[in-house]
Amino acid sequence: MHGRPVRLSYAVQLDSSSRAVQVSSDEACFMCVLHALRADRDARSTAKVNVLIRHIVMWKLNEGEGRTREQNASVLKQKLEACRDAVPGIVHLEVGIATPGLDSTYDVVLVSDFTDKAALDAYQVHPAHQDVKAFLAPIREARQAVDYEL
Repeated sequence: MHGRPVRLSYAVQLDSSSRAVQVSSDEACFMCVLHALRADRDARSTAKVNVLIRHIVMWKLNEGEGRTREQNASVLKQKLEACRDAVPGIVHLEVGIATPGLDSTYDVVLVSDFTDKAALDAYQVHPAHQDVKAFLAPIREARQAVDYEL
């Protein structure tokens, strides 16, 4: 059962990240438009959406293993960056060392994005990551981490 045609010449935005539904006809049945919107909403709600996982870790280091704190930070950066190409599922990996002279509570930060939670879980047990953990064990004073969906 259709109502009388209404003149539509605008786009309907479903949400901030979805495509817009264009009604290009000068005359369209309002009920048909609602049906199309409902079908699109239902299709999007059942579609599998890949959600990236962001993994952020900060370390406060000590001197040790024959190196200064700054040298340990540099070695840690190299080891973490080596994970970028060695571990599948890493989309982005960035390592920063605190700028000398600025008030910082931590020495090194890792910001990495993974294709999904399974990729992050695989990273945790990967030999390259285990090497990083072994390196950190004698020199780590503190560690903070957070993981969240993008």
